[in-house]
Amino acid sequence: MTTNLHDILESTKLDPAFCADLLSVSVEQFRDWLNGVRPLPKFVLPELASVLGVNEDSLLGQASQRRLNSDSLAPAIWYKLRNEKLTDADRELVGLIRKLGFYIDQLQAVRQQKVRQWKPLFETIRDSVNTGEPPAVQGRTAAEAFRGALDFGRGHAGIGEQLRPALRRQGVLVVESPIRSQVEGCTFAVGVEDPKTPCLFANSYRSTWFRRNAILLHELAHAILDLDSDPVALDFKDEVQTELSEVRAQAFAQECLVPASLLNRIANRRGIHWNKLEPQDLATLVADTHAEQSLVLRAALQSGYIDEDEAQLYQSFEVDGLVRQQTPHALTTREYLKSIAEKSPKWAAENRNTGVGRRPIRLPVGYVIDVLAAWQTDEISTGKAAEMLMMDKDVFLDRFGETKLAD
Repeated sequence: MTTNLHDILESTKLDPAFCADLLSVSVEQFRDWLNGVRPLPKFVLPELASVLGVNEDSLLGQASQRRLNSDSLAPAIWYKLRNEKLTDADRELVGLIRKLGFYIDQLQAVRQQKVRQWKPLFETIRDSVNTGEPPAVQGRTAAEAFRGALDFGRGHAGIGEQLRPALRRQGVLVVESPIRSQVEGCTFAVGVEDPKTPCLFANSYRSTWFRRNAILLHELAHAILDLDSDPVALDFKDEVQTELSEVRAQAFAQECLVPASLLNRIANRRGIHWNKLEPQDLATLVADTHAEQSLVLRAALQSGYIDEDEAQLYQSFEVDGLVRQQTPHALTTREYLKSIAEKSPKWAAENRNTGVGRRPIRLPVGYVIDVLAAWQTDEISTGKAAEMLMMDKDVFLDRFGETKLAD
């Protein structure tokens, strides 16, 4: 007997065994749901719908005698994951990230920490954009409205250090985690209540803090301008971006991080001459703008501070070591954790690795802290805390049991 779940799952190309692991049920039980032997229980609907990118009604019921075209049921997210260059691992890791976003949203609801300030903010920014203009112009206009609404000023300083706290204060979920995947960033909505909460993901695997600033802003542009009509945005490493929404998101990220006014202010303050940049000058620009080298040079080129030949020359400069001398943001995650080891609890570096089935994930430190805090104050049970950290109850207690006793 064919079910809607069967056809949806077929369209996603997700392994039923992985989905069973994702829901912490046996493969046999999940196959019974898949084949209509048993109805889907209500307790799995919110999480399964969030991971698959469909509404709960789509999971219920039985397909008609005439086999439904699986493409008609395929969530938009899975169309994008059908790209032949992607692997099963990529698809499953996106499922993992969506599950994590679902839990973060759920935890905020339990702790009564959910805010929806993002909704009027997004509406204000959308109202500022003339969709009849070229996409790059739309992106820059949206960026100016975003910076103004959050009081980031008009290019007086880099915004990388303010970005994540500011987004979280608006109620936007921000997830950064290292996954071995070609997916560099994605945007989706999570939750069981409308409006669902926007979630931005930036892959930190072999990435820099400067790069992730741009990724998060790129995904934010999708959340503001595209998420209502397109339920997910996926961006891949080294992808040439030509679609209208991608050009617009790129312009938004660049204008947020590296407006011409900021480049001019830094150059004047630091005595930098654009026509004879030295590696040390370029390192200073990276450190002060909170943007990676290539984005700084692209912004300088488009602002008329340098020409094509200079941009190509300056891109060849090796400045990583010089940037590391100017800001701790240039440290790798491992180096940063080592530098704060004395102030950081043991689990921050060692005990946040978990996973589903064969797919590992390193949970964000802040999320682990919040789960433990909710557990310590009895806002969630031990079983729920373990579930939210995607590990068995025994593993959870082995890692964190002494934390509660210490309190």
